Amino acid sequence: MIVKQTDPFLDSLLVKWHLAKQVEQEAIRHRRDVEDLIKSVIGFEEGRESRVTLGFQNGRMTITGRLDRKVDTHLVRQLAKENRLEDWLEHLFRWKAEVDVRIWRTAPEYVTQTFAPAITTKPGRATFSLEKQEGDKQ
Repeated sequence: MIVKQTDPFLDSLLVKWHLAKQVEQEAIRHRRDVEDLIKSVIGFEEGRESRVTLGFQNGRMTITGRLDRKVDTHLVRQLAKENRLEDWLEHLFRWKAEVDVRIWRTAPEYVTQTFAPAITTKPGRATFSLEKQEGDKQ
């Protein structure tokens, strides 16, 4: 439903919101460009799980590399049933099926090999966090 606005103040707020959204999108693009430059300068390797902490004059920055995993829920259940591994499902996966990587890494190889065809792994975007040092006012 589209409602025609006749209130000039509300109309100006909608325009401001739209402009702010455009500025926000540009800021996100700019931040990601800077993040990509930082990763390039330090030789951060995409496509694997890792963590790097960089110290600088105002604190430290942590860059965390991730791998995103997607599970074919139907296939993983089918594989569990076919191989009598249903008991492993609640330990290896969270439903909406997600791989519990900590448990996956410690599970017997025959178990992980059985479920591996149901899982797609691809590089995730690195996350950045900034921690201010005490006494830093900015």
